[in-house]
Amino acid sequence: MSNTPDHQSLEQFTDAVLRDLPPRRAPASLEARVFAELERRAARPWWQSSYRDWPAIVRILFLAACVALGSLAVRATEWLFGRSASTISGIESDLSPAAASVKATAGAFSFIAHNIPSVWIYGAIAVMAVTYIALFGIGAAAYRTLYANR
Repeated sequence: MSNTPDHQSLEQFTDAVLRDLPPRRAPASLEARVFAELERRAARPWWQSSYRDWPAIVRILFLAACVALGSLAVRATEWLFGRSASTISGIESDLSPAAASVKATAGAFSFIAHNIPSVWIYGAIAVMAVTYIALFGIGAAAYRTLYANR
């Protein structure tokens, strides 16, 4: 786009005319729907609202339950993949093929990860940093090109 004096004066004139227009009122149907939605949201129970709006005691109990379930999941993982034998032989016999398969897969990935040279890892991190910086630079240049002169 060229910034000739005619173009600038037209832009200024259009801007002035649009700013002088009175603000428009929303249609009555839209206004009624918005107020109805606000009332509906205010009337819903606390468990259907945002976590931030929950009562403090419920938030504390929820966090405690999350911590308990998380520790239970960690303990179950240790029990499933740990070296100690299970006391219930039926569960042990049912889960041992799956546990062995997961252990073998984890061992293969661990072997691969431990045999990657550290120079490759540092190089990959450096390449990611350079591409991130380049993406940021391209975004800034695109912004300046497209929007800064308006």
